[in-house]
Amino acid sequence: MFKNYLLVALRTLRRRAGYAGLNILGLAVGLACFFLLGLYVRDELAFDRFHDDVEQVYALGIALEHEGETVYSMALRPPVTAALIDHAPEVAAASRVGHQTMPVEVAGETFEDQARHYVDPGFFGVFDFPHVAGDLATALAAPNQAVLSAQAARRYFGQADPVGQTVTIEIGSGPFASRDPQPRDLTVAAVVEVPRTSSVTFDLVISIATIGGIYTAPDSWNYSISGGAFVRVQPGVTAAQLDTALDRFEEEVMAERGFRSNLHAIPLVDYYLSDFYPSSGLRGDARYLALFGSIALLVLLIAVVNYTNLATAQAVERTREVGIRRAIGAGRGQLAGQFLSEALLVSAGAFLLAVVLVTVALPGFNTLFGTELSAAVLFDGPTLPLMLALALGAGLLAGAYPALVLARQHPIEVLHAGNTPKGGSASLRRVLVVAQFAITVALLIGVAGVVKQLRYVQTADLGFDGDQVLHVELGPLSDQAAAAKAAFAQHPAVRVASATGAAPGNYWGQTSVSDLEGIPSLSEGDPHPMIWLVFADADYADVLGLDLVAGRFLDDAIAADATSTVVLNEAAARRFGWAEGDAAAPAALGKTINWVTPDTRVVGVVEDFHFGSMRSAIEPVGIRFGDPRPDKGWPDHTGLLLKLNTSDLLTTMRELEATWQTLVQDEPFETTFVDEYYEAMYRDEVRLGQILGVFSGLAIFVACLGLIGLAAFTAQRRTKEIGVRKVLGASVGSILGLLTRDFVTLVVVAFVVAAPLAWWGVQRWLDGFAYSAEVGAGTVLFAGLAALTLALLATGALAWRAARLDPVQALRYE
Repeated sequence: MFKNYLLVALRTLRRRAGYAGLNILGLAVGLACFFLLGLYVRDELAFDRFHDDVEQVYALGIALEHEGETVYSMALRPPVTAALIDHAPEVAAASRVGHQTMPVEVAGETFEDQARHYVDPGFFGVFDFPHVAGDLATALAAPNQAVLSAQAARRYFGQADPVGQTVTIEIGSGPFASRDPQPRDLTVAAVVEVPRTSSVTFDLVISIATIGGIYTAPDSWNYSISGGAFVRVQPGVTAAQLDTALDRFEEEVMAERGFRSNLHAIPLVDYYLSDFYPSSGLRGDARYLALFGSIALLVLLIAVVNYTNLATAQAVERTREVGIRRAIGAGRGQLAGQFLSEALLVSAGAFLLAVVLVTVALPGFNTLFGTELSAAVLFDGPTLPLMLALALGAGLLAGAYPALVLARQHPIEVLHAGNTPKGGSASLRRVLVVAQFAITVALLIGVAGVVKQLRYVQTADLGFDGDQVLHVELGPLSDQAAAAKAAFAQHPAVRVASATGAAPGNYWGQTSVSDLEGIPSLSEGDPHPMIWLVFADADYADVLGLDLVAGRFLDDAIAADATSTVVLNEAAARRFGWAEGDAAAPAALGKTINWVTPDTRVVGVVEDFHFGSMRSAIEPVGIRFGDPRPDKGWPDHTGLLLKLNTSDLLTTMRELEATWQTLVQDEPFETTFVDEYYEAMYRDEVRLGQILGVFSGLAIFVACLGLIGLAAFTAQRRTKEIGVRKVLGASVGSILGLLTRDFVTLVVVAFVVAAPLAWWGVQRWLDGFAYSAEVGAGTVLFAGLAALTLALLATGALAWRAARLDPVQALRYE
């Protein structure tokens, strides 16, 4: 029986090859989109699940309330992990993880940008990375030992045994171990495999004892270091019990030392998609995961709707076939089985084509999404069977309605000439066309909103002049910033130079401010105002073109400026509450704050400028010469800002590099233009726009395939009508309007349905930017006109050919 179904299905599809091709192609494209995005979503959800007993592992950070919002950070005080082991019996193992990217030298060969972690000896008690070689139990017990990833081991030593080999890195001295970097030889003690789906990735791991400084000092509670910590709890300890243990630790240990960090633990399996994870690009962000999952479903839905549309249209042509089959004894089940067999055949063909499309598209997909998926993932476990089941399920779902409608027709009714099947197939087709074009219009409006916001942030006035401003990383010259500045300032293309610790778009960090003059003291528990910390010299404002609103800028000739003065931006003057509105800037002059040093006096206020991304409102910024405390442990000015004035940028850069080589040899000349920092900030939005554009294009392609099929069906059904109208004098234009009017109406209805919802969605996305473009009626109408134009192009050619048909041929039809 089933064999007979397939044979008849093959004959039917061969007889209607055009419709079959449209069905298979449309469904295949929809399935390929769904498969690609589904593989991406599955890959994102698989992170960190390779560890044994992973439910016992938690990431540890802090969650603070700042100006009405929860701010998440992985910056912890250095002694926390050791204290947790001593005071929280629920914790079996704990380790800090400090991250840094620096060169590694092996046998005279330098490997740039190698990721290394500084960790506690309990690191491999927390994480269960697959063991490759060496003894992990003792690998981190002593200083000057390293554990390599298997990938790094192959890179450094090829096929040789890495255990016992030597690698050389630079490790600094001082409280923060960041000054005066000196080469240090490390012995490779072990090798582990670091799976691609690990949120904690590294090339080499070394013990924090190798660095020393505040990292190992038991009394270094006054400092915070980034990177966070991870803990493994005892078997049977729940998340609620761990939270209780952390609360107890806050009261018994942290509070005694005058700190409240609000420690917060999150399961490791949730860490990668949480606000604690420092997501890179579109990866590691739950919002994008939900967005791409929704796009996958929408594109597949368009493909299924497309198939159902064409199948119901063809059902009209098969009423006589159904009547004859019913008259000679075929039952409803047999008829339904026949039509469902055709649906299965189409979906099987679409599945095979979709697998080919996925394989071909994977390299471009990886580039677009920043992933490393390979075609082998299709054959990983149940992936391929699940994809086949999904394809067959989609085909059955799409073919179910026409099969059931046709199978229930009475033979006498359907054998009457001109009778059409009951069930409202024409109305259903209109609903389906509206549905698929509503989705298409929504995607187009989304693309238009993203593009408009990108143009806005790329052309907006940032409040400073960043044109041809070059940021030079001083590195080993950080303690000689003044001399380096003088050397570069002699170049004729350098209009002005400034030594600084922070460039717009590449800022150092925030610190809190207290003891605001004239403002009542903050009670215990009240959040202290936060301010961006900028160390810079007197030429900083000139390099960036900052405008003074009140007072003066820093001055080398004024002795107090070296130790106890600060210049604020307008946002800081308003935030500190000395006055409101335009009066805030002059009111701030002369006031004192406790920031870096007590009694720091405000001597000037500059206009607000975007020191960071436009996703956030302009925040308080303070600019001062440096930190005069002798035990600070870091250089104030780690870079130079050079305002260039040149028409030959390539030659100027070569000459500046030559100047660098006269100052320090065998060190890379690391530079970035300030506008490149801002381009990098919005790289995610650029990629998001590209992704939406690609998948919107595919959705439109599938929807237009359906319109082409429906237009061909409509023209075929109305051939005699067209002939009669032309004999009676109808023009080509009127016939063209007759054949396209219905489609235009349906697209307009789809636009009316989709536009408000899509506009609302774009507005919610724009809410993530403190400064956003205006996405108004013009943008929405443009997307609607684009959808209408594409629909007319898809149907117009067929309608034009039908309208120009010779009436004699039309009247001889059938």
